[in-house]
Amino acid sequence: MRIEYDAGTALSIMRGNPVRGWTSGKPERMAKDRLTTGSFLSVDHKPKFQIEPSWPIFTMGSCFARGVENVLISRGLLLLLNGHGVPAEHFETWNEETGRGGGAARGELSRGALNKYSVRSMAHELKRVLMNESYPEEGLIELAPNQWFDPHASGLKLLDKETALANRRKLTAATAQIKQARICFFTLGLTETWLDSETGLAMNTHPGPVWLSRMPERFRFVDYGYEATLSDMLSILTMIRQHCHPEMRFIVTVSPVPLGATFKDADVIVANSASKSVLRAVAEELYRRFDFVDYFPSYEIVLNSPRTLAFEEDQLHIARDMVATVMGTFERSYLDAGRQANAA
Repeated sequence: MRIEYDAGTALSIMRGNPVRGWTSGKPERMAKDRLTTGSFLSVDHKPKFQIEPSWPIFTMGSCFARGVENVLISRGLLLLLNGHGVPAEHFETWNEETGRGGGAARGELSRGALNKYSVRSMAHELKRVLMNESYPEEGLIELAPNQWFDPHASGLKLLDKETALANRRKLTAATAQIKQARICFFTLGLTETWLDSETGLAMNTHPGPVWLSRMPERFRFVDYGYEATLSDMLSILTMIRQHCHPEMRFIVTVSPVPLGATFKDADVIVANSASKSVLRAVAEELYRRFDFVDYFPSYEIVLNSPRTLAFEEDQLHIARDMVATVMGTFERSYLDAGRQANAA
């Protein structure tokens, strides 16, 4: 959907925009100066709508979404996934090379298993809870005798069937919380996706290089492009507004967390840029089409802040102070104006 104005309107909009210029305008407002402060980037975000503090919020997306959740909880907002998760001892140990694993302290519940990286895997998980779509063995895959892999979870190790099914029920119940939501915050992660060729389902994660090599005919790699990703997101929005709150509003962003590794014959930096560009274009199209969808620029805030501040030492995960800065912008944009209006 294109944006089009007559010349007079375009000039009026430009002149009324204090952050329009890269090298022109007030020194503290031009992009050149904001990009070279040596600190976190400040972005002037104009939201389409405000969030009522009482609105239940549902979040879905990559590991960046978990950081967003922690800030929302700390600021007293009603996060529907709070208290949901999988026991930390069921997670793999973090592996830097594969970018897999993680979890919380032993004995605690971790929301890390809820990470959703591709849009297609998000769609399957939502169909499970909103349209009662069912899968053989709940979608679990037995890779070795009584060693079950959940392709719709993230970071879990192989478990016996009973434990794997119990975790699957926990994760399904967590996703079902979307039915109580008034607003959804979606963080789009990547386009590279793995399919289970026996069921046709898009997996959230693959089972690891060892099992990919042992079962090459079962698992297939797909890098979804713009048309397929947009189609998936359109079906997700329609499905949610039909089966959840009919006036559900959405805030969509792109995760600044890069690919841990690419399966394409390309430099991972180039592959990551291609993947994020597709997702950013899809988010922009949704923003243009629907008044109930807003785009929040966490991706731009992080990627245009100094990497030494924005990322942890692995240059993969986002630093806590960076997440706090992003969410400070979020709170000022979507909450503060509404609070000020109510106070008045």
